[in-house]
Amino acid sequence: MAATLGSNDCHSPKVMIERGPVPDSNRLLSGHDSNEILPGYNLQSVGGYVLFNMNGTAAIGPWGTSFAGNLTPDDTGIGFWSEEQFVKAIKNGKYKGLDNSRQLLLPMPWEGYAKLPEEDLKAIFSYLKSIKPVKNIVPPAILP
Repeated sequence: MAATLGSNDCHSPKVMIERGPVPDSNRLLSGHDSNEILPGYNLQSVGGYVLFNMNGTAAIGPWGTSFAGNLTPDDTGIGFWSEEQFVKAIKNGKYKGLDNSRQLLLPMPWEGYAKLPEEDLKAIFSYLKSIKPVKNIVPPAILP
Protein backbone atom coordinates (compact mmCIF):
# COMPACT_ATOMS: atom_id res chain seq x y z
CA MET A 1 0.00 0.00 0.00
CA ALA A 2 2.84 2.44 0.78
CA ALA A 3 4.14 1.93 -2.77
CA THR A 4 0.78 2.83 -4.34
CA LEU A 5 0.25 6.02 -2.31
CA GLY A 6 3.34 7.74 -3.67
CA SER A 7 5.57 7.51 -0.59
CA ASN A 8 8.64 6.88 -2.76
CA ASP A 9 7.95 10.06 -4.74
CA CYS A 10 9.00 12.28 -1.83
CA HIS A 11 10.63 10.00 0.74
CA SER A 12 13.16 8.20 -1.51
CA PRO A 13 16.34 9.73 -2.93
CA LYS A 14 16.53 9.24 -6.70
CA VAL A 15 19.01 7.99 -9.25
CA MET A 16 18.97 9.29 -12.80
CA ILE A 17 18.32 6.87 -15.63
CA GLU A 18 17.75 7.63 -19.31
CA ARG A 19 14.01 8.22 -18.79
CA GLY A 20 14.51 10.42 -15.72
CA PRO A 21 14.79 10.08 -11.94
CA VAL A 22 13.64 6.89 -10.21
CA PRO A 23 13.78 5.88 -6.53
CA ASP A 24 17.20 4.60 -5.46
CA SER A 25 16.56 0.97 -4.50
CA ASN A 26 19.41 1.11 -1.95
CA ARG A 27 17.86 4.05 -0.09
CA LEU A 28 14.11 3.51 -0.42
CA LEU A 29 12.06 5.69 1.92
CA SER A 30 15.16 7.03 3.70
CA GLY A 31 14.11 10.67 3.28
CA HIS A 32 16.08 13.69 2.17
CA ASP A 33 19.76 12.80 1.85
CA SER A 34 21.58 14.49 4.71
CA ASN A 35 24.60 15.03 2.41
CA GLU A 36 22.66 16.94 -0.25
CA ILE A 37 23.28 20.67 -0.27
CA LEU A 38 20.41 22.64 -1.78
CA PRO A 39 21.41 25.27 -4.33
CA GLY A 40 20.69 28.91 -3.65
CA TYR A 41 17.72 30.66 -5.23
CA ASN A 42 16.41 34.16 -5.71
CA LEU A 43 13.28 34.57 -3.59
CA GLN A 44 11.92 37.38 -5.79
CA SER A 45 12.21 35.38 -9.00
CA VAL A 46 10.40 32.37 -7.53
CA GLY A 47 7.77 34.29 -5.58
CA GLY A 48 4.41 32.56 -5.82
CA TYR A 49 6.00 29.20 -6.70
CA VAL A 50 6.94 26.10 -4.74
CA LEU A 51 10.42 24.75 -5.43
CA PHE A 52 11.39 21.08 -5.23
CA ASN A 53 14.91 19.72 -5.36
CA MET A 54 15.82 17.23 -8.11
CA ASN A 55 15.12 14.29 -5.78
CA GLY A 56 11.71 15.57 -4.76
CA THR A 57 12.81 15.18 -1.13
CA ALA A 58 12.94 18.89 -0.25
CA ALA A 59 10.41 21.64 -0.90
CA ILE A 60 10.59 25.40 -0.43
CA GLY A 61 7.47 27.52 -0.11
CA PRO A 62 5.80 30.09 2.13
CA TRP A 63 6.13 27.63 5.07
CA GLY A 64 9.94 27.59 4.71
CA THR A 65 11.94 24.56 3.62
CA SER A 66 10.69 21.08 4.45
CA PHE A 67 12.55 17.82 4.07
CA ALA A 68 11.00 14.39 3.57
CA GLY A 69 11.51 12.24 6.65
CA ASN A 70 13.32 8.94 6.94
CA LEU A 71 10.59 6.27 7.06
CA THR A 72 12.93 3.30 7.48
CA PRO A 73 13.20 1.36 10.76
CA ASP A 74 16.66 2.78 11.45
CA ASP A 75 17.03 4.80 14.68
CA THR A 76 17.50 7.90 12.47
CA GLY A 77 14.08 7.18 10.96
CA ILE A 78 11.03 5.62 12.62
CA GLY A 79 13.06 3.00 14.49
CA PHE A 80 11.91 4.22 17.92
CA TRP A 81 8.37 5.16 16.85
CA SER A 82 5.40 3.29 18.24
CA GLU A 83 2.45 2.32 16.09
CA GLU A 84 0.40 4.84 18.08
CA GLN A 85 2.85 7.66 17.17
CA PHE A 86 2.68 6.75 13.48
CA VAL A 87 -1.12 6.72 13.46
CA LYS A 88 -1.21 10.06 15.32
CA ALA A 89 1.28 11.60 12.88
CA ILE A 90 -0.96 10.68 9.95
CA LYS A 91 -4.40 11.13 11.53
CA ASN A 92 -3.58 14.43 13.30
CA GLY A 93 -0.68 15.76 11.22
CA LYS A 94 1.63 15.88 14.25
CA TYR A 95 5.41 15.84 13.76
CA LYS A 96 6.76 12.47 14.95
CA GLY A 97 3.27 11.71 16.28
CA LEU A 98 3.93 13.74 19.42
CA ASP A 99 1.11 15.73 21.05
CA ASN A 100 3.01 18.98 21.64
CA SER A 101 4.90 18.99 18.34
CA ARG A 102 4.40 21.18 15.28
CA GLN A 103 2.11 20.27 12.40
CA LEU A 104 3.53 18.27 9.51
CA LEU A 105 4.66 20.68 6.81
CA LEU A 106 3.72 20.83 3.17
CA PRO A 107 3.97 19.13 0.78
CA MET A 108 3.10 16.12 2.99
CA PRO A 109 -0.57 15.46 2.14
CA TRP A 110 -1.41 14.01 5.54
CA GLU A 111 -5.02 15.26 5.40
CA GLY A 112 -5.68 12.81 2.55
CA TYR A 113 -3.92 9.93 4.26
CA ALA A 114 -5.82 10.72 7.48
CA LYS A 115 -8.95 9.44 5.76
CA LEU A 116 -7.50 5.93 5.52
CA PRO A 117 -8.90 3.40 8.00
CA GLU A 118 -6.69 2.96 11.07
CA GLU A 119 -6.09 -0.70 10.16
CA ASP A 120 -4.59 0.43 6.83
CA LEU A 121 -2.28 2.87 8.62
CA LYS A 122 -1.21 0.09 10.98
CA ALA A 123 -0.47 -2.13 7.96
CA ILE A 124 1.66 0.66 6.42
CA PHE A 125 3.53 1.04 9.71
CA SER A 126 4.13 -2.71 9.85
CA TYR A 127 5.48 -2.63 6.30
CA LEU A 128 7.77 0.33 7.07
CA LYS A 129 9.14 -1.51 10.12
CA SER A 130 9.97 -4.49 7.84
CA ILE A 131 12.02 -2.69 5.17
CA LYS A 132 15.78 -2.23 5.07
CA PRO A 133 16.91 0.31 7.69
CA VAL A 134 18.91 3.19 6.22
CA LYS A 135 20.97 5.48 8.45
CA ASN A 136 20.17 9.03 7.34
CA ILE A 137 19.66 12.00 9.64
CA VAL A 138 17.27 14.28 7.78
CA PRO A 139 17.89 18.00 8.40
CA PRO A 140 15.29 19.87 10.44
CA ALA A 141 12.78 22.08 8.66
CA ILE A 142 13.86 25.66 8.02
CA LEU A 143 10.97 27.88 9.02
CA PRO A 144 10.54 31.30 7.37
